[in-house]
Amino acid sequence: MSSDTAKRFRAITHKLWGAEEGEQIHQWIVKSRPPAFHAKLAQVMVPIWELDKVDLKTKILCAIALFTGRHMREVEFFFKMAAHHEIPREHVEEILLLAGLEAGFPAAEMAIEILVRVYDEHAAKQKSKKKKKK
Repeated sequence: MSSDTAKRFRAITHKLWGAEEGEQIHQWIVKSRPPAFHAKLAQVMVPIWELDKVDLKTKILCAIALFTGRHMREVEFFFKMAAHHEIPREHVEEILLLAGLEAGFPAAEMAIEILVRVYDEHAAKQKSKKKKKK
């Protein structure tokens, strides 16, 4: 993978999940995935998430709907994005209701459990950061 793609991949992870969470996810991918997989992921992921015709909130909500509809626990990655970008929980819940209606409520129930945990963890981190600043 070129150094430019590697830099852009790290930058995208930071943009999507914030500096701290993004770096953790970046390191997890680099360390836990075979080099060829990591290189292909960066090659595909970077240009798609760099596109700017659709706003980031819409992209995140679309991904949440898709992963929920497919009943994939990886929806957690997108809940973390949503929390980082301060997408109101109520907006995400509305998307889960739509996904549940169209793809089945068992998938939405799975996603709701993860959503609650992720947003609660995010709120706790934010509260802890505020306390440290004081």
